[in-house]
Amino acid sequence: MKKILIFVFLGLLIYGFSLSNGFVWDDEAIFQNTGATSTSVYFRPVMTAVYTAIHTIFGQNPFFFHLFQIIFHIVTAITVFYLFRRFFEENLSLILALIFLAHPANVEAVSFISAMQDVVFTLTGITGLYLIVSSKNFSIAKIILATLILFISLLMKETAIVFFVLVFCYLFIFKKNNQKLLINYSLFALIFLMIYFLFRLSGSNLYVQGQGLFPIMRVSLATRLINIPSIIHYYLSMFVYPINLAIAQNWVVNFPDFLHFTLPLIIEVFTFLEIILYIQKKKDKTLTFFFFWLLIGLLPHLQIIPLNMTVAERWLYFPMIGLLGMIGTVLSFPRRRESRLIIPLMVLVVILFSARSFVRTLDWRNGLFLFGHDIKKNSSFDLQNNFGVELFRVRRYDEAKKYFEISIQLAPYWWVNWNNLGAVYEQEKNIQKAAEYYQKSINNGQYYLAYENLAKILVLYGKNQKMTEEFLKKSLQLFPENENLRSIVTFYNQKKTSPGGSSVNKLIENN
Repeated sequence: MKKILIFVFLGLLIYGFSLSNGFVWDDEAIFQNTGATSTSVYFRPVMTAVYTAIHTIFGQNPFFFHLFQIIFHIVTAITVFYLFRRFFEENLSLILALIFLAHPANVEAVSFISAMQDVVFTLTGITGLYLIVSSKNFSIAKIILATLILFISLLMKETAIVFFVLVFCYLFIFKKNNQKLLINYSLFALIFLMIYFLFRLSGSNLYVQGQGLFPIMRVSLATRLINIPSIIHYYLSMFVYPINLAIAQNWVVNFPDFLHFTLPLIIEVFTFLEIILYIQKKKDKTLTFFFFWLLIGLLPHLQIIPLNMTVAERWLYFPMIGLLGMIGTVLSFPRRRESRLIIPLMVLVVILFSARSFVRTLDWRNGLFLFGHDIKKNSSFDLQNNFGVELFRVRRYDEAKKYFEISIQLAPYWWVNWNNLGAVYEQEKNIQKAAEYYQKSINNGQYYLAYENLAKILVLYGKNQKMTEEFLKKSLQLFPENENLRSIVTFYNQKKTSPGGSSVNKLIENN
């Protein structure tokens, strides 16, 4: 019980100030503006239910979202502690789990409400894994229950499919002689996976957020493969030296140069080969298991299937447990005299990581502070745009304009940045330029805000009645439930001097 209280105390100490943070980054679109319904674009029904339950009970109050996210993270760290105890001695397991709790790379997963799924699917999957690891007798009911828990984790985030592989890996390594157990687990795992994919296919829910938008999605598979050494290097170096943390990382290595391809590739191949050779020599099952955990944890994020960022801190949340398990295995080797320093040094690491995480948590207090801080370390198109939006909100229009223009230079194919730059020109009373950029936004992606903004300009300043009415009609056909567009049409009808003289009068009734 005392050890659990350590997790609770340290977790609240590090993340307690985040309870006063607001909705930041994608949180605004998902929770503040839509009431936790936008998660339905993914096939994550259990995660959507969690978000919706919090929203239904507590409303659009970010405090409760942050509270549950902190609780989930603390419970995950405790579960990791109990899992490690099955492999290592108790004090070492405690320190390793506290490193996981306090690691700065996990701040994004704990402070960014939209990333709650990374915490919850990991917690749920580890629960299913622990049920297997801690069992001495494997009844059919226990195997079904463990596999069902993994299935629930999969319904939280598709990345949880790695847990099905991980459990099989554990059984193959540690219970290889129990063929009946392997067959039973494989059978039930296959059944649950088939059910999952049937649900996915029947609902045609194969959505990939930002498809064709983010730079890593716009390059070929061959180019994405070139990025793998730098991606692995990013995660491993961030684990060891988590100083330069930043969101929205959309860099791409387009050419296999020495610094970003050859050097990290040589280091990683050499390191992994050393680990594999050592495993073969020592036949160390625990190291094998956690090494495999690290590899399959990294695999979904190596851009073989392109994602909506090149790398993200929250994507290290699950693989980090495997890396910590490898460290625990190494530290469990026969002690030397120097080993007396290991625990004090690890405690110092926990303290340093806790301090860094506390500071990083403060970066997430609001969008203006987060984007303003991270833009100094990362120059991605969406970070430039997001910082411009925050500056626009506080009426720093000239500064916002600069960042919107940079975003357009980096991603001229996007639609949001063109719309936002148009809004700046509208503030400057340059109506012609604003209309031009709103139209560009529409051409790029049929952005609903651009339709609203251009409709307003045409109604207020347009001189071509036919063109205005055609645009309003098209807008309502595309967005029939958009209240802002309907209000603009109502205003236009009231403004007209000859009521009944246009088909626009019937637009609202017809839509």
